[in-house]
Amino acid sequence: MISLLILSFRWEWLVLFGILQIRILALQNKLAISGCVGFACLFLAYCFMWDHNLQQKTYKEEAELRQNKLILQPDNYQIDGDLLKLNASWVEGKQPVQAYYRIKNQAEQKDLAKITTAKVITVTGNIRMIQPPTNENQFDYRRFIRSKRVVNTVQISKMEIKEASSYLGIGAKGIAAVHSLRKQMLNYFASLPAPLAGYSQILLLGYYAQDFTLELEQINKLGLLHLFSLSGMHIFYLLAGIRFILGRLRITRETCDNLILLVLPFYAILGGLSSSLIRAVMMSWLMISTNKLWHNGLNGIEAESIVLLLHLFYSPGIIFSLGTQLSYLLTLILMMSRKMNSFKLGLKMNGYSLPLILWHTFRWNLLTTIISILIIPVFEWLIIPAVIIGSIVPWLQFLCNEILSIITKGLGVLANLPTNIIFGKPPLFFVLFWLGLMLALEVTTNRRKVYLLGLISYCLAGVIIRFPLHDEVVFMDIGQGDCTLIRKKFNREVTLVDTGGKVTFQNQPWQKRHSRENGETVVANYLLSKGVAHIDWLFLTHQDTDHVGNFPVVSRLIKVKKILVPAGMEKLPSFRERLLLSANKLQDVIPIATATIQQVTDFRILHPFEEGKGTNEDSITITTEVDGVSLIISGDLDKSGELEVIQRNPGLHVDILKTGHHGSKTSTDDRYVEQLQPQLAIISAGRRNHYGHPNQETLVTLEKRKIAYLNTAEVGMIKLIPNGPHQFRLETGNTLQVR
Repeated sequence: MISLLILSFRWEWLVLFGILQIRILALQNKLAISGCVGFACLFLAYCFMWDHNLQQKTYKEEAELRQNKLILQPDNYQIDGDLLKLNASWVEGKQPVQAYYRIKNQAEQKDLAKITTAKVITVTGNIRMIQPPTNENQFDYRRFIRSKRVVNTVQISKMEIKEASSYLGIGAKGIAAVHSLRKQMLNYFASLPAPLAGYSQILLLGYYAQDFTLELEQINKLGLLHLFSLSGMHIFYLLAGIRFILGRLRITRETCDNLILLVLPFYAILGGLSSSLIRAVMMSWLMISTNKLWHNGLNGIEAESIVLLLHLFYSPGIIFSLGTQLSYLLTLILMMSRKMNSFKLGLKMNGYSLPLILWHTFRWNLLTTIISILIIPVFEWLIIPAVIIGSIVPWLQFLCNEILSIITKGLGVLANLPTNIIFGKPPLFFVLFWLGLMLALEVTTNRRKVYLLGLISYCLAGVIIRFPLHDEVVFMDIGQGDCTLIRKKFNREVTLVDTGGKVTFQNQPWQKRHSRENGETVVANYLLSKGVAHIDWLFLTHQDTDHVGNFPVVSRLIKVKKILVPAGMEKLPSFRERLLLSANKLQDVIPIATATIQQVTDFRILHPFEEGKGTNEDSITITTEVDGVSLIISGDLDKSGELEVIQRNPGLHVDILKTGHHGSKTSTDDRYVEQLQPQLAIISAGRRNHYGHPNQETLVTLEKRKIAYLNTAEVGMIKLIPNGPHQFRLETGNTLQVR
């Protein structure tokens, strides 16, 4: 609770903290009260020190590194096409960092893939702090990586790799040897047939392989990812296996326990040191060691409490992770409900996990409860044995792989059923209230009232999320691209203008990257967080990737009813290819030009005038009014097109101008701006982009007309909420609440 108050202050945490203090005072036990107060003060001071220490190490301004050394463990890097991503220890800075390097050629890529021992990398490049999220409800990667004590990122321009043995002490060499073993095992598992390769890496070593992404997405859709993350269940299997083998060899229980105490820390490193694995390993280690020291050692709840405190002292920020929250909470529920049958236990665990899952992912699958109960015997008797046997017995690999393939196909069929509910992100008050109701069920005898309160509160939260009381226009911070959401009150109509997309220059197959697109992490993520289940109208202003590249992934995550493109673009091979990758068909596409269509719902079509080829000059230009506030969006339309638009529409005026072509000097003509007379201009551009957007000429034009402007590269997401005719309030990424 103190971690939440210090690292992410909210009034809900303060109220909950106050309630806990009242509960402690109600004990009327002076020793307990003084102990709790003393510990709270100690931990409060520690949280401040931990946070201050990380802030001191943070490079708020970019700095140059020359011939600095990074120590890399062989299992702490990933190659994604022409991008090398690594987590390493920065020798000069005495801190862990995350680093990136663009691989020059395929030969270099192959050499990097062969790294299996600890290395020291001499680098030249730039270091800066990891950026915070700039869109509402965007995943806070900075907070996530900060929980691992990483606050800076290094962009490597030049590097030289050597063996690290001379830089490591005896203890560090031992740890490096375990990392080296893990890397060699990962390489071996990667050589196995799919899906055995992916299952072996994730279930035995806690590694999420890139080519196992589709299977993981299906597992995640069904809410089963916790089963496939190394945790207590896997430690149970490990200990049971060790005891069974040593028992067969007639080795004593005491010797067996001593061996387990040695093996557990080794396996924690081998398994990737995830928070759930650390919890399981430390709990098992504490319970076994205390049982050796005295007759009645620590029980499970006592061990978990100690481990949680130690974990928080190491990194108070881990409390924000969904994995950590579910790991500790569900373990506690399991230990408190040992006598409950599997069906009731499954319902209970789902009741506790649902509020947290909705808070983090905004969705819930109706099949999760029943599948999470039914899959346990499948997991124990088929998946785990098939993975272990298939990975170590070559002549049984085919059979084991076939078993896993059948299970994977079955999970895929279930994941694609229309049982996934888009709920949206509930207010934190409701999350805490629902968890409180689950606790109330532990002690109350009148369960019907609790169930009724739960049903009413879930319905109320859903209504609040899915039926907003005001219109909104959202200019998303999508990097060097465009994406604008226009959402009417009560979600009566949802319109998206462009989807953004990243322009890449990786032309060779070996250069292709597989990282998640910001169409998923920003665009779809925001819509899902607001409970938006479909898009009524999707305008794709022209063919450029930075405007339409994310269209396929957005359509696969959120239903798109109709797609409007400039007439002629629907015939382009590049658009047809994107359409094939999407969830839409050609019959969903409506080509538009003012010669044939002048109005689409509340949107007035101003451009193109006739069929073209979907180029910048053919960009769709639309104007609309949202609760008394008018705006115009014109894609990448050039100045000549802008002038032709105002010539054909001499009375056109707007409150909000979305500047064309990211503020380039090829758009935003002075005469265009003069006629429109906007109150505010919005520029959508990427940070440190290579094009120099927005151009100084465009900014001079706006300043000359005394028009205020906001740039997504500077303020992040821009949300405009109308307050009546020509009046509106603004929220930006600097002030919007992020997850």
